[in-house]
Amino acid sequence: MTEADGEIASEWRQFARERERAARAAAIARRYEQQADRPVASMRPFRLRMAQLHRAMEARHYACARLHRQYALRLQRWRAAGIAERRPLFMGTVADQLGMTSAVVTLFTENRQELLTAASDGIARTAHDLEAVLGRGPARDAFVGGEVLVGTRAELIDQWTEYGSAVAELGVNAVVAVPLASMSRRVGALCAFSSHRAPAGVTTTADRVADALANSVLLGAHDTRDDGITPRGTLFDEADYLDAVNQAAGVLSVRRHCTVDAALALLRARAYTTNVPLPELARKILDGTSEL
Repeated sequence: MTEADGEIASEWRQFARERERAARAAAIARRYEQQADRPVASMRPFRLRMAQLHRAMEARHYACARLHRQYALRLQRWRAAGIAERRPLFMGTVADQLGMTSAVVTLFTENRQELLTAASDGIARTAHDLEAVLGRGPARDAFVGGEVLVGTRAELIDQWTEYGSAVAELGVNAVVAVPLASMSRRVGALCAFSSHRAPAGVTTTADRVADALANSVLLGAHDTRDDGITPRGTLFDEADYLDAVNQAAGVLSVRRHCTVDAALALLRARAYTTNVPLPELARKILDGTSEL
C-alpha cells in the first residue's frame, strides 16, 4: 500500500467512525424525545435538554463525516490523475464546504499568541501572514469577540484599513471568520476568503464547520509524531507550528527587558517594514542571522 492509499483509507475510516458516532447520538436523542412526556413530569425539562444536546452532537458528527468523505474523494481523484499535481489539502475541503475559495484555521493561546495555522492555499496563507504581522484582522476579532464575522471587500478595508487593502489586492471580495470553541472555551478561529460574494447562509454553515473542526477534527488526533509530542491527524499533518515566533518573542523580551507582548509587537513591526514573513524573521533571530 502506498502512502496515498494509506491516507485515503484513513479518511474513509474516519468518515465511517463519524457516521457511527452520529447514529449513536441520534439513537440517544430519540430515546429522550420518546420519554419526554412520560412520568414523572419533573423529568421532562431534563429529557428535552438531553435530547437537544445529542441532536447537536449528531449534527456535529455528520458535519465532520461530510468533511472526511469529501476529502477522501478529492484524494482519490488526485491519485487517479497520477499524483502529478500537488496533493490536495484538507483545508481546501473546508473552503469548499463553506462555498468559499480559500480557508485558514489558526489556534491561539489564551493571551492571543498563535500556536499553529493550516491554510488551503497561497491566498489563505498570505492573508494569515498579513494578519499576524499587523496584529489585527478578522481571525483575531472573531477569536476575541466570539462572533461570526462576514464582510465584503469594502467592509474589510473600512474595518481593517491596511489588512483589508492588502487582501483586496489578492483578489479577495468576501471574508467569513468564525471562532473555534471547544468545551466552552475559545481555542482559535476559522477564516475563509472568496473572490466572489459570500454565499447565502454562510454564517450557519461556518458555525457548523467550525464546531466540527474544533470538537472532532482537532480533538481527534490519534497519534503523535516521532518527537512523541506533536499530534498526528488530518489537520495537524498540514499545520505550520509557530513555536519559532513565540520563542523569538521570548528571546527579545529578555534582550530588550520588555514584556513578551511588546517583543511580539517589535517582531511584527520589523516583519511589516522589511516585508519578511513573521515565521521567517523569527527563525533568523533564533539562529543569529538577524537582529532587531
